[in-house]
Amino acid sequence: MAAEVLGEVGAALRAAGARGLLVADENCPAELLAALPEGIPVLSNRWDLYRAATERGLDAHFSDFALPGDNSLDLIAASVAKERNLVRHLINRAARALAPGGCLLLWGGKQTGIKTHAREAAAALGSAPEVRKLGRNYLARVTRGAAVPRALDDDHYAELRPLLNYGGLPLFTKPGLFGWHRIDTGSALLAAQLPALFARLGRPARVLDLGCGYGLLALAAHREGAAWVTATDNCAAALAACARNFAAHDIAGEVIPSDCAAEIAARFDLVVCNPPHHRGFAADQGLTERFFRAAAAHLDPRGAAVFVTHRSVPTTRLADTFFARIELLADADNFRVYLLSGRRAP
Repeated sequence: MAAEVLGEVGAALRAAGARGLLVADENCPAELLAALPEGIPVLSNRWDLYRAATERGLDAHFSDFALPGDNSLDLIAASVAKERNLVRHLINRAARALAPGGCLLLWGGKQTGIKTHAREAAAALGSAPEVRKLGRNYLARVTRGAAVPRALDDDHYAELRPLLNYGGLPLFTKPGLFGWHRIDTGSALLAAQLPALFARLGRPARVLDLGCGYGLLALAAHREGAAWVTATDNCAAALAACARNFAAHDIAGEVIPSDCAAEIAARFDLVVCNPPHHRGFAADQGLTERFFRAAAAHLDPRGAAVFVTHRSVPTTRLADTFFARIELLADADNFRVYLLSGRRAP
């Protein structure tokens, strides 16, 4: 985020006070949270940002962009998300949250499609957009007009739906989630290894689905006889979908909000994971490495982890710091599944 945009957004939020709202997704920089005084409202769909905002003394809330609907706000500021339907959902909710004359601030780089989002926001809110280039980013300002807002087509973003099928079982998912409209190739490859792996290692009593998404790997482990599955994710939408799938398939376990399992103290016999290798629009190898570290930290001494990664990820190098044994189980469709064991002492 360019310093110029950071300065303008921070100043606007400070001026709005309790009648402003920062919507903080994964593209929201920590510097913006640090620049806000105590009490400024913040809504985030990311558990780590929610916790950071709470620790800063901000009026923080954690949800899948459940903005108020009472036209009580004078300002909403948000970065442009990667998922188009999520941005449209945010615009629709902003139209119900802003008072007439209130302002929606959107920012992002050129690659985010911010100019298109600004035009759509203007059409929805009933005013002309103001878009300025500030450093490497663009800042769009759209004012809520007096007319009744026109809702954008966000593909019913907020609704969970039984969209996918896994082994004859429905999976609830929604726009905005990784692989929401089709079973992810990497996750499917990992899930296919579990029958042979459970036969080889025995059925684990306790499984951790690290970065669970909507819970495909948790369901796969449950189907193969795992006694208890703990699923965790940083994303509010993922947690809601995963909890719905736990209930739909009577999975014995729990769904816990946490940033890379940081708040989970339990140890597990098996960790299953399809780790992210992007943060927002950019590749982030350090983020993937955090998942290897978290898996090792949450394993029993004799436990094992099963990871699937894209071929572009240097898995052996990243995992070697945390595991003594790295075994390739499958290699197909640009994805590789690894069995990691012999966790090294931190």
